[in-house]
Amino acid sequence: MLKKLQWSFGLLLFFFVLPVIAGQLPFNKQASTPIKEPEDKQVVYAATNLAEQSALEQTKEETKEETQDQTKVETQDQTQDSSKDPSKDPSKDPFKVLLLFTHSQESYQPVVKAASGKAAVYDEKTNILNLKDTISKHFSMNGIQTDVLDVDVMKELKLKGKSFPDSYNFVRPYLEKRLQEQSYDLVIDLHRDSAKKNATTLTYNNESYARIAIVIGAEHKNYRWNTAYAESLSAAMNEIVPKISRGVISKSGDNVDGRYNQDLTKEMILIELGGIDNTGEELNRTIAVIGKAISKSFITGKQQ
Repeated sequence: MLKKLQWSFGLLLFFFVLPVIAGQLPFNKQASTPIKEPEDKQVVYAATNLAEQSALEQTKEETKEETQDQTKVETQDQTQDSSKDPSKDPSKDPFKVLLLFTHSQESYQPVVKAASGKAAVYDEKTNILNLKDTISKHFSMNGIQTDVLDVDVMKELKLKGKSFPDSYNFVRPYLEKRLQEQSYDLVIDLHRDSAKKNATTLTYNNESYARIAIVIGAEHKNYRWNTAYAESLSAAMNEIVPKISRGVISKSGDNVDGRYNQDLTKEMILIELGGIDNTGEELNRTIAVIGKAISKSFITGKQQ
């Protein structure tokens, strides 16, 4: 009986001390230590990738902006180079025409009569020189830049006691100086013909026009060059309005000038614009045709 009690007491004691003994074992210490979850490492890794990605995207954006800025600079440089090099941009180098009026007070009877009530073929106020603004307007519409040698030659001749035949020699130094200062693609000396209406007026498609003639002096070195310009313009005008140009007239010999200052430049022609009987409307229509013909003959070929 005593042994049975001792065995029972020993068993109770064993179960009492068992937890204490178990707390000292090493595997329990490891189990009691918190284990770092794998997710923590993954979160840190993901945060690192986002930071790197943000930095990478920022670098790409900065590089893109630098590229765009460089492109803008290169575009600006190319634009500046284009303006310096007319061949790259024809619009920066317009076709330039110089107008002069050697016989500045030549006039048209219907125009003078409408303005002052008198019929005259020469007038100090109402004359061919007054057409310069109309010509510039029509030329501008066809891409032509127009300058005017704005000298009233006949007025200056009178003031200096010179006569009509001195006109070309008088205007020559003015023209020579201008040509030294600037270059032109075409120089036109505009006159009014003394011929009557039957020779200087044309009806086409129920509209009347002042006919033109182009005069070239044949006694100078530029004769063939001037003639080539004149023939090209004459042909272009006749393609627009048939027979509006009476053709190219070469002059040489006694009682003519023979050069008309055309020896100063290869690109110079003399145009007889209508005659003494032409009206303002007829002149205006023909000036429009001249502008179109210049564009057709010279500007299109110049830009190709």
